[in-house]
Amino acid sequence: MKRLGIVCGVKAEEAALGPLLDDASVMVAVSGASPAKAEDLARDLVEQHGCTALLSFGVSGAITETLKPGDVALAKSIVMHDGERIAADRVFTPYLSEAAIWAGITLRHVDMAEAGDVIADVAAKKELGRRTGAHAVDMESGAVAHVARQTGVPFTALRTISDGVEHALPHAALGAIGPGGDIRVLTTVLRLMVRPQDLPAMMRLAAGSSKGFKSLRGCARHLVPALLGVV
Repeated sequence: MKRLGIVCGVKAEEAALGPLLDDASVMVAVSGASPAKAEDLARDLVEQHGCTALLSFGVSGAITETLKPGDVALAKSIVMHDGERIAADRVFTPYLSEAAIWAGITLRHVDMAEAGDVIADVAAKKELGRRTGAHAVDMESGAVAHVARQTGVPFTALRTISDGVEHALPHAALGAIGPGGDIRVLTTVLRLMVRPQDLPAMMRLAAGSSKGFKSLRGCARHLVPALLGVV
C-alpha cells in the first residue's frame, strides 16, 4: 500500500490536515519543533509504518522579501547546515502544480533552509537568506530530507509563510511550543505580562500566522490529496 508520511512541527499544523487525518493512506507525526525528534519520527514513518513517501508540512518563516505571510511555498531543495542542498523529488511537482491551478493557489517554487532552532532576529533571517540563497526556513524539512535520502524514499516540503523577513519574533513567543507540539498559552501570556512592549509584535505575529494557517488549510484541502498514491 502506498502511504504518505507527513511530519509537522506543531499540533495546529496537524489539525490543518482535517479529514486527511482519517485517511488510511496518510500517517502524521508531530515533532514539537525539534529537528532531532522530526528526524526520528520521519525514520519511524518509513521503517516502522511503511510510508513510501515523506512530506514536510506546516508554516515557515520568510528569510527574503520574495515571500510574504500567506504565500504557499514548494521546496526545490533543502539547504542543510553545512551548505549541502538536498533536492526535493520532482515526481510530486506536476501533481501539485495541476492541483494548485484548479484551486487558484499560487505555488512558489523556492529553496528552503534547515534550522536547528527558532530564528527570531531580522538580521539573522536576512543573513541566512543571503548565505544560503533560500527564501524560507523551518525546523522539520531538513530532518525529513535527510531521512528520505538515507531510506531512499521520495520527499518534498509544502510550507506556507507565517512571518515575513522584516518581522522579528517577540521574546514572549519564544518557548511557546511544548515537546508534544502544543502551544503553551499560559507561558506566552505570562511572558507577555512581563514584557508588555512585545504586544505589537505579538499582534503582528498573530496576523501573519492567521494568514499562514488559512493557506495551510487550503493546501490540505486542495494540494495534499494530489500526492496520495503517487509513490
